[in-house]
Amino acid sequence: MKKSLKDTLIIIAVTLAMLALIELALRVFAPGLKELRYKPASVAFQHNAKYLVALKPNVEKLYNKGGAKVIWKTNSLGFRGEEIGEKTRPRVIVYGDSNVHARFSPDAETYPVVLEQQLRNAGVNMQVINAGMTGSGPDQSLLRMQDDFDRVQPDIVIIHIFADNDYGDIIKNRLFKLNVKGELIKSGFPVTVDKRFSSFSYAAVEFFSPLYIQGAINLLVSNSGQVKKNSQEQKEKTFRLLEENNAIAYEIYAKDQPRQLSHFKDYYDIDIATRPESESAQTKIALMEKVLEAANNYCVEKKVKLMVVVQPSALDLTLRPHDIGYRDLTQNYKSYNPANLTNPLKMICEKHHLNCVHLIDSYKKNEPDTLYRDDGHWNAKGQRVAAEETVKKLLTQGGKP
Repeated sequence: MKKSLKDTLIIIAVTLAMLALIELALRVFAPGLKELRYKPASVAFQHNAKYLVALKPNVEKLYNKGGAKVIWKTNSLGFRGEEIGEKTRPRVIVYGDSNVHARFSPDAETYPVVLEQQLRNAGVNMQVINAGMTGSGPDQSLLRMQDDFDRVQPDIVIIHIFADNDYGDIIKNRLFKLNVKGELIKSGFPVTVDKRFSSFSYAAVEFFSPLYIQGAINLLVSNSGQVKKNSQEQKEKTFRLLEENNAIAYEIYAKDQPRQLSHFKDYYDIDIATRPESESAQTKIALMEKVLEAANNYCVEKKVKLMVVVQPSALDLTLRPHDIGYRDLTQNYKSYNPANLTNPLKMICEKHHLNCVHLIDSYKKNEPDTLYRDDGHWNAKGQRVAAEETVKKLLTQGGKP
């Protein structure tokens, strides 16, 4: 027994020594790996006691996935980009999920930066702040807007809605619920630390991220991607997984239980897309309406303008190499319609007289397959088209301060 323990310790010591030598060699002979050390995983995020998750301030990370290698950073307020400085001109702040955060895009291609540039080209000098955060839902955008308001002092608030998983975010986050009168209220559950932050993998990434070895691994992984077979079996598996995820999230909500799913676990709202009259779909739509109504009421109270920008899902518009697409959904679900996720938002905006940009029509006119990345996020062109439509609305519909 003692010999076995001794042998194990020797193996561990030798392995650590070899890793140390490899690390030293990489630092000497492969200095370029320094940039690849940064890992855009949950290490860029931290727990927030009000809205679950926040971006860490003053971080610099590398997005190295799907052919994109982009270094992005946050300022001292936890927004992507440079410091916002003192307010010297009107401000727009943009809330949303990974599409707005846009870790996959250089700063100059992100929707907020392009929006500011296009406003300037139109003779409007406004500062646009990127408050996007990967995984964020409209409920978190509402709470973040309220939390940020005094220090940012915006003149226009834009809430980006991704008509793909944003309905489900409100269900799974368990920050809000509807009472018996259909009113939006706080769920009352403790805002617990996300599982991602307490996992061994998170601690391991924190430990290994400074190492050049980690940069070498990132380089190898980025250059060895495998094409997933888009077989019928894979499609059926994807359908089952989407159905299960939606069912689990709604069951937790319906039973009025505390949050169990991670902030970072996103999934297409297949219940609204394929069964819009179902109980879960109607509940999600009702929650979305109340969240946007609350955001509008807050902006009215603060005497600032609210704009809602609705981005359609790539699954409903494109034939990019996803596991599934609108043709597969049409074949498998009689009630599926590519507009089932965007139509409720159109009705909500009309009902509450919200200033909205609905991108589905302009996207259809601009070759949808050229607007999205393979992972379903909008690409540089998709962000540019969104900015163009936003500027039109700001200049023609009274959104300009």
